Amino acid sequence: MTTRKPVFIEKIMPVKLLNEQVYYEHGGNPFKGLHRWYSRKPLSFSRASVLGSLLPEGVTIEEFEYLLGLNRRVAGMQDKTTKLYKTPPSPDRIKKVQELCEQQWGTKTPVVLDAFAGGGSIPFEAARYGLKVLASDLNPVAVVTMKAAIEYPLKFGPDLQQDIDKWVKWVGDEAEKRLAEFFPSLPGEKVQNYLWAHTVVCPNCESTVPLSPNWWLYKRPEKQNLNKWCAVRPIPNPEQKRVDFELVKGKKGKGNTIVCENGEEYNPDDFSTIGRGVGKCLCCENVIESSYIDEKLLNKDYIHEMYAIAYQVNSGGLKFRLPEKLDFEAFSAAVLKLDGYANSLLIPSEGFPEGEDTRCYNRGVRSWDQMFNSRQLLTLVVYVEILNDVKAKLQIEYEPEKVEAIITYLALVFDRCVDRNCRLSIWHTARASVERASTQHTLNLTWNYPEISGSAELWKSSADAFASDYESLCLLFGTKPGSSGIPGIEAFEPKSIQIDSASADSLIHIPDQSVFAIVTDPPYYATIQYAELSDFFYVWQKRTLGDIFPDLFWSDLTDKDREAVANPSRFRNMGMSPEELANQDYEAKMALAFAEYHRVLRDDGVMTVQFNHKDSGAWDVLAKSLIDAGFEITASWSVSTENPQNLHQAQKNSVSSTVLLVCRKRDPNSGQAWWDDLRPQVAHLVEQRAPEFEANDIDGIDLYLSAFGPALNVFSRHSPILDTSGNEVRPEQAFSEARKAVANYRFRKLAQTDTLGFDPLTTWYILAWDAFRAREFPFDEARQLALAVGGFNVSDLAKTHKLLDSTSGICKLLTPDQRFKKRAFSTNPEDFTLTSLIDGLHALIAIYLEEQSIDPVRRFLKTTGLLSNDLFMRAWEVTLRVIPHIGDERKRMPEEKALADLWLAMDEIKAKVRYEQPELDLGDVQQSLF
Repeated sequence: MTTRKPVFIEKIMPVKLLNEQVYYEHGGNPFKGLHRWYSRKPLSFSRASVLGSLLPEGVTIEEFEYLLGLNRRVAGMQDKTTKLYKTPPSPDRIKKVQELCEQQWGTKTPVVLDAFAGGGSIPFEAARYGLKVLASDLNPVAVVTMKAAIEYPLKFGPDLQQDIDKWVKWVGDEAEKRLAEFFPSLPGEKVQNYLWAHTVVCPNCESTVPLSPNWWLYKRPEKQNLNKWCAVRPIPNPEQKRVDFELVKGKKGKGNTIVCENGEEYNPDDFSTIGRGVGKCLCCENVIESSYIDEKLLNKDYIHEMYAIAYQVNSGGLKFRLPEKLDFEAFSAAVLKLDGYANSLLIPSEGFPEGEDTRCYNRGVRSWDQMFNSRQLLTLVVYVEILNDVKAKLQIEYEPEKVEAIITYLALVFDRCVDRNCRLSIWHTARASVERASTQHTLNLTWNYPEISGSAELWKSSADAFASDYESLCLLFGTKPGSSGIPGIEAFEPKSIQIDSASADSLIHIPDQSVFAIVTDPPYYATIQYAELSDFFYVWQKRTLGDIFPDLFWSDLTDKDREAVANPSRFRNMGMSPEELANQDYEAKMALAFAEYHRVLRDDGVMTVQFNHKDSGAWDVLAKSLIDAGFEITASWSVSTENPQNLHQAQKNSVSSTVLLVCRKRDPNSGQAWWDDLRPQVAHLVEQRAPEFEANDIDGIDLYLSAFGPALNVFSRHSPILDTSGNEVRPEQAFSEARKAVANYRFRKLAQTDTLGFDPLTTWYILAWDAFRAREFPFDEARQLALAVGGFNVSDLAKTHKLLDSTSGICKLLTPDQRFKKRAFSTNPEDFTLTSLIDGLHALIAIYLEEQSIDPVRRFLKTTGLLSNDLFMRAWEVTLRVIPHIGDERKRMPEEKALADLWLAMDEIKAKVRYEQPELDLGDVQQSLF
């Protein structure tokens, strides 16, 4: 076996630093803003992953911080001001990194590979240090995005911005000339947006019903804007079988209302005509079933109704008015104009697939052009014509490589136009702006949607948001005007960055054992359907860039057959569960991809895998694929990488951390091992690492997931792992052992004792709040925690103990009041039986919340003797500690509020209670976690 030198990431990682740095990136930055891509990893996290995988273990943590981009420590204090994602590494840092790479690998510029490159965070960071980068992705939209983010800025430098600006303006000027007649404005105004609603005909009174969940136009929450709220009011007109509208403007009233001129308060939410797919006719009050609405949409038996217009006067803020005759006539003219393109290849008429995340299919969309109303489609088709005209002009003025770059950036501006101007776009009333369709992880029509004026505003506003991104990208590389490449590198070779369209399971363009480090972020089962979602852009890029990149855009749609995601829609009507077949397909592709990674990686190379799926099945498959491909896990680290605004809500649980699994090629002579020998090693290593994870602010469900790394460290050293019967043991057994170890560790830390004496139900309840920090969490996680605790079946939590509800794979902890109504316990002290400590706590809470007084609580405690039960008091204290405390009084958990109130009143309660020690009837239930 080749001698391998340990690398930095196998020894330590500055997890706390990365948690802080990742938080800075949750706003916008030019790298993320270049083009929409789903689930991009933060740049600072990717940079640390790359450097940690390459630098020798002898680098100190202080030196590593400096090489990442922080200023050197002063008097031992870490730099807290530098934001790594926007700070390019200095020439001195690049030189030092390359010297260390030469020391570790024998070359200053080792090859770094990511074959699941997606949005390009990992190759982008490797390129910033002048390393040789191999980046590939099966998806053409990802490949184009990476070229624009990495290749062109390094090749052409900031000076290309002038050329981009020149042609962005030319396209905008042409668009205004060609489309002005279809977007008229009244004298003195400049129309910005049109607001539309889908309509159906009422089956009862045959009136046209505009479908909208509310009728808000503008309700910015800032104090200075509270007198400018605006909406439309739908007015039933049964004689004409339609709904008319009037404009309502005024200051904010009570709650969500507008105070009208006559003093009346109007709430635009009260006149909703659609909710959860069910409609309502305002003319006859008839409820319109969702099946009827779906049928109308499927049969194209609907129209779009324009109900409001947003405009500007000079450079002032937005104002609103109702549509007038010229607005309707202009739209009709656009419909006629679009008829002239009926058979044009410029129109994306490719079939719209019935997929996992293509919900538009259920609303009647059968081709991609149907994602737009007629004028939106006309606008985009004219833009494509203009872009094709630009190509001819560019070819006269520039060399081919520069033509490729400029037209690519123009195409990315165009994609932003597509994203903001379709039937999936959203009118954001709190900002009075358009929210892009791609903010959702699904392709779903909105009942009411905005249209942006295509003659000027659409292209101009999309370009304005994009205009400075290119120059800013160059600055992220440290490249200044008048130069290209990376400062400090004497002879930067653009060909050192190789971006390809390739499937990760077939890297035929990469020789055996030629890659020094693989840093990769593979797809996670069915979490995101990349190909389905990116088709939204692909069908248009094929028209704007198909002749520039013919090898990328030769097929009708993106390749879903070779995509490594679990997509059940590909396996319908095959005689088996589509989900099961999709999972098998995903698992097979991941195994092939890791086998290819093993082939191209040097024997002394390192592979770092980023993974953040909370389904234990996903972890089992990932680990099995790595082990079967010949890898062992040598280290693991967990870093918080997800937007905190979307995670750890008090009512819902999410995983916020990404776990880094550091892999090496396993010694082919390592041989098999026995699970009985490895099990205690797994538990010992997990409990040893748990305090270290917590010291780096890793807690809750992330702590359980982080424990999978140490478990795999032990489990993956040998293959196969066998049980006493000689059957192969899967990684999920190691994960189960890791959960038990974490559960034991956390309970001992919370209760300052082991689980002896605590009933399993109370133990599970405390650990559930501690792990999930939320009332809702996945059923599979509840099941796994129940297995870790032992003593009951997870189904008993709902059926017998009435502790939670479970539906569609999601669990929800019931409140004490909800449990009481289901007769899970009695609040009558004479009838109460203490079968579990949590029942006693919930009875206490239910009494207090019902009576709003401590006197009934005192009587309950006196009669039952619970106050003298040390275990009960310990459970009270621990439960109060694990239930999240929310600062907003209105959103506090009822359990936390009641327990806190009563705890503060404890002296008063104790003063009037005589102690009697009750016996805890635990029957024969298991008393420990094992």
